[in-house]
Amino acid sequence: MANVELEDTAQALQARQTEHAVPVGYWLLFFGLIGWGVYYFIAYLGWDQAVELSGARTALVTNIGNTIAFTAIPLTAVIALAVAMARRRKAGR
Repeated sequence: MANVELEDTAQALQARQTEHAVPVGYWLLFFGLIGWGVYYFIAYLGWDQAVELSGARTALVTNIGNTIAFTAIPLTAVIALAVAMARRRKAGR
């Protein structure tokens, strides 16, 4: 069996294809989190538990909107990642 010694430097271990490019998934996650933070800030700006419990504001509308947001935003991110990965595989062939 041949004794093969591999170079053990940081430059030799660096992936050359992704050296300067940030993967699309990270960009989607980054901007998705920023978008979610802006939405969350705006949605709950001025929210008060006492007003919610007194019935002055309709909790059902708020709950339905939040449920849609909690399912639609991650689903959109997953679909976008799947499409980006499929395109990347086709481009690599």
